[in-house]
Amino acid sequence: MSIDMRYLRSFLFCLGFWLAIIFLCYVLMRNPYKAIHEQIFATADTVRSFYRDQPGYWKLSTESAQTNGLIKFDTAKYNEFKFDVGNGINGDMIMPGEMQFDIALKNLNKSACIGLSEMPIKANTQLGLQKITVNDTEFSWGEEHSLPIKKYKTRDICQPNDNVIVWTFR
Repeated sequence: MSIDMRYLRSFLFCLGFWLAIIFLCYVLMRNPYKAIHEQIFATADTVRSFYRDQPGYWKLSTESAQTNGLIKFDTAKYNEFKFDVGNGINGDMIMPGEMQFDIALKNLNKSACIGLSEMPIKANTQLGLQKITVNDTEFSWGEEHSLPIKKYKTRDICQPNDNVIVWTFR
């Protein structure tokens, strides 16, 4: 009976060890900013749908997007970040004839900056995305700094605090 207990203890120890390794791998591989990334692209889809029958994104700004219920970003949950929609970093009003708009996320720490900028871009959202600007470095399709942004590419671009990412959509 004591031999059986020894094997049982060894088995349980090994099982616990492997479960701990699997859990650790899951935690390390998971990007905690995935929900934010999805909300940014959901906001872009909502804006495009709202302006579908119009010749451009005229009068789109953070204020008008809030008024029209276009923002799908949970500002209460992620209140440490500043979210703007419109023209440029500050979500200014878009002028007549403009065929693109920006979604800016500000006040990002280094972890959030890297995690959000290097997030894979889904195939169905690639058509509308023109570029991603991380601080002052612009990433666009087929350029020197190309999209999608490769892993570890923004580690030197992102600062410890006050980072800005701007997604430009058509």
